[in-house]
Amino acid sequence: MTESVFTLDPVPEIHLACAPLVKVLMQVQFSRTPELISDHAERRLAERLRRYPVRRHGTTLDVSVGLVPGLVQRAETPVRVFTEPTGAWQVSVTETSVALETATYDTRDDFCQRAREVLDAAASVALPPIVDRVGLRYVDRLQGEALARLHDYIEPPLRVLHGMVGADLEVEHSVSDTLIRLADDERLRVRSGLLPPGGSFDPVLPLASEPSWVLDLDVFTVRGGFPFDPERLDERLRRYAAHMYAFFRFATTDAFQEDFKAPAGAPSGGRLP
Repeated sequence: MTESVFTLDPVPEIHLACAPLVKVLMQVQFSRTPELISDHAERRLAERLRRYPVRRHGTTLDVSVGLVPGLVQRAETPVRVFTEPTGAWQVSVTETSVALETATYDTRDDFCQRAREVLDAAASVALPPIVDRVGLRYVDRLQGEALARLHDYIEPPLRVLHGMVGADLEVEHSVSDTLIRLADDERLRVRSGLLPPGGSFDPVLPLASEPSWVLDLDVFTVRGGFPFDPERLDERLRRYAAHMYAFFRFATTDAFQEDFKAPAGAPSGGRLP
């Protein structure tokens, strides 16, 4: 039997009405632009981001590794947060980044359109000179009955040690971490594995109250230095989303697509990366 191989070839989209997608996150990091977090900037951003009328202030912890071995620097950075009334969608703006995240992802086009609105809003208030990093991340989770069918749903390389120990043993935690070079300046990080209740391998990952299997896909740049151009950034994010969907289809089986797809007659392009 010939094993499937992951490539970046375009993959036909299948609408998944009940895809186990628990978080989608876009972030663009850039050179310091303190004008983005002034009170005046917040008012202007709020005018442009009317989908997200709830406004909050806060701080976020930035952690960086210094030039001296073993030296880790931690600093609290002000953040302006804009959310929907339900809290399902959130925009975060600091002096060095802008991010969009949701736990109620609908379609790729919808997410990318929202991301473009956020990028346009930031550029209209205070255009960052240089982009340092662009990242797009999707997190899927199987638990309960879906976890019991992991061998039916997920290709062997992504299952880690599930089902590979004796009947009197139990795998509580088993995670694989892979970095794939997509281009000179772009990487795909794939983390998948089994987690116990409340287990996590990253603060971004929502916690679950029962055992689960997680597929965490993160496409990002490893070299910045290009302009903050919303149109070009939109093109990049859409390309990253296509790359992740190609891997998602590589990782999941026909049985997975069949069980989670939309009912007959539903519109295409739904809950998928």
